[in-house]
Amino acid sequence: MSAIPASRRSRPRTPGSGQLGRKMKTTIGTAALVVAAVYVIAPIYWLVVASSKSTSQLFATSTFLPPVHLSWGANFRSLFSFGSGEFKYWLANSFVYAIVTASLATGVSTLCGYGLAKYRFRFRKTIFGLVVGSLMVPATALVVPLFLLEHDVGLINSYQGVILPMLVYPFGVYFMSIFAADAVPDSLVDASRIDGASELRIFWQIARPILMPGMVTLFLLSFIGTWNNYFLPLVLLGDTTKFPLTVGLSTWASDLNQAGVSQPLYPEVLLGSLISVLPMLVLFPFLQKYVARGLTFGAIAGE
Repeated sequence: MSAIPASRRSRPRTPGSGQLGRKMKTTIGTAALVVAAVYVIAPIYWLVVASSKSTSQLFATSTFLPPVHLSWGANFRSLFSFGSGEFKYWLANSFVYAIVTASLATGVSTLCGYGLAKYRFRFRKTIFGLVVGSLMVPATALVVPLFLLEHDVGLINSYQGVILPMLVYPFGVYFMSIFAADAVPDSLVDASRIDGASELRIFWQIARPILMPGMVTLFLLSFIGTWNNYFLPLVLLGDTTKFPLTVGLSTWASDLNQAGVSQPLYPEVLLGSLISVLPMLVLFPFLQKYVARGLTFGAIAGE
């Protein structure tokens, strides 16, 4: 019988060493999550606290401590009454741009993605490759050609000029194509055709409910992207009453800084920034729950 080298002999484990290691990993993971949560929540908390202060309180009190007397009411009235009341137009414009663009972009992307996934036609793979390739092109590289094109057709400084370029959403087409290929069985589509259902009825009554979780997810992504869009409206719009919140607040602050009177309006700008964040804080948790329910439904329906 050959002897086992001492270096290869198994060392006896200390009782509880495995459990101690698991506790250590859990502790490290929890600490990392706490740090990440603080990193995300701290700016929002600061924005809430800072927007509740007056100008004198903002520069005289501690950064993260709330004031003794809240100034939200005065700041709110000043925010909506400053100048010609432009803030209410910016807020309404942001909702119009985000809701209209997200709704139409979701519909267009769903139709295109479903068509690429479930129909076989000439150059289908080439078109899909172009869609994937377009994801590599930075959006800023298209702003100047887009500006010249819209100038030629008279869409500069208009709502349509901001909405139309964002209706074609390459990532949305790619996402819905992958989602439709996996979620909607070909056998279900073929069986519906054998039963005499038209292509429109197959999509609307059979495929659409299964695709709903992907559509809701895409709507959320498109809504957030449009709501936070800054560069495109900045280039295409000149009328301040058509600005979204992102462009309006930044231009407002820039003009005030140049005039040398920005300090008295710091609380108003901070409150406007807080208001611009609130729709995301409300919309995301709501649609997140809807997406979870939809994914469960889609998985059951796709079996």
